[in-house]
Amino acid sequence: MDLKPLIAAVSTILALLLMEFDGFGERLADEQVSTPPLSLVLALLGVAVRQGASLPRALGVIGGLLPGPYGLRMVQVAHLLERGNGWDLSWSGAIGDSDYGQSMQVLADCLEPSWRLGSSPLTRIETTIRQLDHHARSALAQTTATIAVRLLVPTGLCILPAFVLIGVIPCIAAFAGGMS
Repeated sequence: MDLKPLIAAVSTILALLLMEFDGFGERLADEQVSTPPLSLVLALLGVAVRQGASLPRALGVIGGLLPGPYGLRMVQVAHLLERGNGWDLSWSGAIGDSDYGQSMQVLADCLEPSWRLGSSPLTRIETTIRQLDHHARSALAQTTATIAVRLLVPTGLCILPAFVLIGVIPCIAAFAGGMS
């Protein structure tokens, strides 16, 4: 699956939002908003890195675009990294967050080898996006199967007595009547 058209469309929309709503992420920081999908955050980070941004700069810019405390956590990590703090120290507050810690852990795990080794994070980002998509599809398939079973049992319990009353008993009665 090629994500380039999706990434281009999302980055265009974000650029338009930035031009129209300066300070958009800061105004929404105190409001209750839903967490963006992690695959979208990773895709945006990939776009920023492809355009030449460093990891702290990409985290800061993308975090500034995202609403609420989720984005603020990313911005805090970026500031700590830019100030020369170690990777683990910079991410410790974000990973310890009760609401967003798991998502921040995935981000940190995805980007850490690039930070420590100086390699491009794009391959890890794309791999993590694929893994997240696979997990989401698996969870959706499992939920769908559960719902199908939950719907089938009551439906079967309603149809089975009707089938017996309308189809089986008249046949048995007709067969018994023909034998006498």
